[in-house]
Amino acid sequence: MDRVIYTTITLMSVLVVYDGWASLSFWGVVAVIVGPILCIFLGHVYGAALGTRVDLGRPLTHRERRELVLRESRLLWLLVPPLAILAILSIADVTYTRTIQVIVIVGTLSLGYWGALAGRRARLTGWALVASVAYGLVLGALILVLQILLRPGHGTFRQ
Repeated sequence: MDRVIYTTITLMSVLVVYDGWASLSFWGVVAVIVGPILCIFLGHVYGAALGTRVDLGRPLTHRERRELVLRESRLLWLLVPPLAILAILSIADVTYTRTIQVIVIVGTLSLGYWGALAGRRARLTGWALVASVAYGLVLGALILVLQILLRPGHGTFRQ
């Protein structure tokens, strides 16, 4: 779950800071969404391979490498929601700037969901469970505030 959360946060951060959605094609927007998640996936594969090699004290076998790649490939499922939103809103002729805003809002809501899931798995109830959800939503809200502050040429850092 931790990898899903920080991959979501990383993607949201990239989408928040990137400026130039209006000049991109559909496939350009796809590339901006896919790129960070693909890099995180490759980083996890590389890090896990090195860690496993050190733990085993020998090179990985072909089977061990394949299992490692399959285990880490779960992160690639995080591409489905933003790409589905992009496809649906593109068909509806929504601007890419607005589409990215929707993706970031959905990302924020997903952090609340992950907080709820973690809270339930930890057997939290009542206000403790509410707090677990709230922590995820507050983190997402902070990212939205950063979107306002860090937009090149628009927010606090105007030239």
